Formats: sequence, structure tokens, C-alpha cells
Amino acid sequence: MGFVSRNAFPLSAAALLLVSGGSFAVTRGAQEAALTDQEQRIAELRERTVEIEEAQDERENEVASLVQGTNTARLDADEELIGDVLDTALTWETHAEYEDARSAMMTVYGLDEDSAFMTAFLPEAPVNIDREGNEYALIDLLGLDSRVNDFRSEMLSVQGTEYSYLVLVELRTTSDDGQASAHSTATVLLTTDGDGGVSGVEGYASTSRVRTSGPY
Repeated sequence: MGFVSRNAFPLSAAALLLVSGGSFAVTRGAQEAALTDQEQRIAELRERTVEIEEAQDERENEVASLVQGTNTARLDADEELIGDVLDTALTWETHAEYEDARSAMMTVYGLDEDSAFMTAFLPEAPVNIDREGNEYALIDLLGLDSRVNDFRSEMLSVQGTEYSYLVLVELRTTSDDGQASAHSTATVLLTTDGDGGVSGVEGYASTSRVRTSGPY
């Protein structure tokens, strides 16, 4: 039982030595008083031992809870944080919102433009330019939008306060006229630090998609 188990014998031995040593140093009358005092000290040692055991058990449970990923409050906070990251990156309705998502992922979460996540989900959006220099974003021309339908996260590891997750994300992309839609499952890897920070974001789009035509 941790510290207490390793030190249980020394604590008991010290208490016994108090009794045996004192009995040779005092007279019979004083010995009884000394024994009473020593018994009280033994009781205090035992009480202290129980307190140490309880504190050690509580600490071991806390450590086990963290390592096993059963810290409910932290997991709940991370789940909300993961949802925020996914919504920021993968939910948009216009070219402007798409560009905002690209900017947020690069500035807030520190992703490089050529990273796996950005390449898979937020590459530079096509923009057509006519002879007069007018720009027409393909997202707006086609009326495309994207949103996160659902996601499921699974803890991969714990290193100190850093929790690493694998997240499966259900995505749906549609056109404004409702004539086409695409569903896919994306894989996202990320790490949280317990203070609202996210690092190591990686993402890979599914190679299998289900496409439908007509109203959905």
C-alpha cells in the first residue's frame, strides 16, 4: 500500500521500543505512568498510520483515475473543446466562413497551411476571376456548405496533463439547391493540455463517400 506498507514495520517497532525501553528506566510506580503515556503515544502512532494510509489510497486513486482516463470533469471539458475545434474547422456555409475557418486553424491552433489537416479539409478554395477582375468563389457559386453531424472521441494516451485523442467525425457537405450531398467520416488526432489549449492537430478525410442526388 505504497508508503504505509513499506514503513509499517518501522512505525510498529518504534512504538514497541518505547514500551520496552521505558520499563527499565523507571521505578515500579513511575513505570505504570510511563506505560500509560507510552500507550497513548502508540495509539497516536496508529491513528497517524491510518491517516497516512487513507491519504495514500486517495492519491493512488487520483493517479489511477488520470492514467486510465476516468477523470470525468477533465474528459467532459475536453469533449466540449474538441467539439469547438471541429466546428471551427469543419462547419461553414460561405466562402467567407471557409476563409475564417482556415485563418482560425492556422493562427489559433498553429497549423501550417501545408499540414495534413489543412490539406485534407481546408485547402485554398478555388476562386474564378473574369476579364474585369471580378472574383467568384466556387463555394458561393455552387452554394456549398459543410457541417459536423456528430463525432466520437477515444483517448489514446496520457502524458502528464496532456491527453491525446483519436476522433471520428461524421461530416455532411451539401449544395444550396439540395440536389447533391456528400457524407464522409474523417479521422482527427489531437492533444489537449487541460487549460483550453490544443496541439498536434492532424486529420485525414475518409476515402469512402456516399453521394446522393435529389432532395435529402
